[in-house]
Amino acid sequence: MSTIPDEKIREVRERAPILQVVSDYMSLKKSGANYQGVCPFHGEKTASFNVNPARGIFHCFGCGVGGNAVDFVMRMEGLSFPQAVKFLAKKVGVEIPERPLTREEKRKVDEQEQAYQINEAACEFYRRVLESDEAGAAGRAYLEKRGVDKATAATYRMGFAPAGWDNLTSFLRRKGIPLDAAEKLGLLRKREGKDGYYDTFRNRLLFTIADLHGRAIGFGGRVMDDSLPKYINSPESIVYRKSEVLFGVDLAKKGMREKGSAIVVEGYFDHLALYRAGFTNVVATCGTALTPPHVKLLRRYADRAFMLFDGDEAGRKATVRSMELFLEEGFPARVVEVPAEDDPDTFINREGGAAFQPLLDKALPIFESFYKGLLKRMDVRSVEGKVAFVNEVSPRLQKIGDPVERGLYEKEICRALGIDRAMLLQKVGIPAQVQAPRPQPKGAPQQRSTEDVLLTLMVKYPDVVLRVRDHGADKLFSASHLKLAQAIVAQSETGDLDLPLVLEQVESHEERSRLYSLFVEDAHLEDLDPVKAFEQCCQALERRALKGDGKALARELATVDPDSPRYLEILSELERLRNKKSKLL
Repeated sequence: MSTIPDEKIREVRERAPILQVVSDYMSLKKSGANYQGVCPFHGEKTASFNVNPARGIFHCFGCGVGGNAVDFVMRMEGLSFPQAVKFLAKKVGVEIPERPLTREEKRKVDEQEQAYQINEAACEFYRRVLESDEAGAAGRAYLEKRGVDKATAATYRMGFAPAGWDNLTSFLRRKGIPLDAAEKLGLLRKREGKDGYYDTFRNRLLFTIADLHGRAIGFGGRVMDDSLPKYINSPESIVYRKSEVLFGVDLAKKGMREKGSAIVVEGYFDHLALYRAGFTNVVATCGTALTPPHVKLLRRYADRAFMLFDGDEAGRKATVRSMELFLEEGFPARVVEVPAEDDPDTFINREGGAAFQPLLDKALPIFESFYKGLLKRMDVRSVEGKVAFVNEVSPRLQKIGDPVERGLYEKEICRALGIDRAMLLQKVGIPAQVQAPRPQPKGAPQQRSTEDVLLTLMVKYPDVVLRVRDHGADKLFSASHLKLAQAIVAQSETGDLDLPLVLEQVESHEERSRLYSLFVEDAHLEDLDPVKAFEQCCQALERRALKGDGKALARELATVDPDSPRYLEILSELERLRNKKSKLL
């Protein structure tokens, strides 16, 4: 249970509208009264994630997840309920009274906060050196040669690590920062065989690696000549996990949401070149392969990705690994091809940003790019070559979840190879004669009970709530729905209906999820006369009650002596019920 006062939770919800909260993480498009997007919680291509701003709730018709703004943040950030409330409270300026942390909680919070402070201090040092120190002249000259102005360097929080061994070490010591803590973050290294530390980054241009919120969590250091290693990146730490971080995501969030897509590159300067050219939806991997958390991060903001890796063998392998991941996650991706002698940085610097857009427009779906590239590189005229090609393609073909898309690729591949489709399917492991069942459209209207319809009417029309109150909720609803109906009536009497608060009272997780599905979409009620609909619901519920009473009497009649007075009473009651029921038809 949360120790946060209920009134504070309500205040956070009021100040953090769900549409604003969700839009910070993913791309949404208006659809009637709702906003829709591709669900960030499961792999899908068709948008089935719905946000109803008026009611403060969301629901995905694909995976069944639903909730309010706090529930959404809990899932996206991996937070507990109290943590999510505090996370939102901080964003909207609501002060939450703090309970004392446990010793372990305090240790972890302090360690994380110290890590952020140390990285920010290092960033401040490197930035100052690049901007104004004599020791940063080489870095300034290098950026000028590459056409990077001061404003761009400031946007990227670029810095310069001087050539000496202990410049940062001395700076941190003067600020009273524990050097052993800086070592844990990879900023310093311990001297071998003697006391003391020395700087990890020396004579390198530095890119600041930031988290989603723009906080410095690490650095990427590049040499300015041909010496190796070309890049040194910060190691993983309590605030920096490479498998979960994409460089530039703090800068790209807005662009990805607006354009509905993300461009993924390998290098820092590739990112910089695209961003400066107006492609503000670009992110970069930080010296690591793309991972499932990376794809989930992209899914928060974009509907599809454009992969832009180098055209050499290493780049091709990275693209294939990424393809397998995108196929498994069901996330659409395309491959952008720049000329073989180029990378994005050199291409844009030579041709300009306008020349890059046609490359995006011509980008092939990632699987199509993969198999067509194989056809060019492999000799598929021989039986041996065909077999080798099929062995390469079939395991990736299996990962395509959409049966229509997979079927079309199968036909294309078989036509290109000149082989029978049944042969390919045998290798892929899908029987040729089996047709995949057609999935039901996501969000398709479902059969709703009369009580469900009446609940949706109550949520949409305040007049119906008053009629339920006057009629008596206990006369309309069964035990499974009565408590919720009474809560809606009680809430409405104190002011506007706070649906998220009402739904929190539903103890069953499954039932709560079902209700989010029920209330998130009510387009089917738009053309209804609410009063007439209420009366029809009342009649249907009364007929149901009469039918139940009739069955109970019929069962009793079968056990009663025909000569007893009770027998005649039951017959009379059954006749009365039949007459009453006929008047309701």
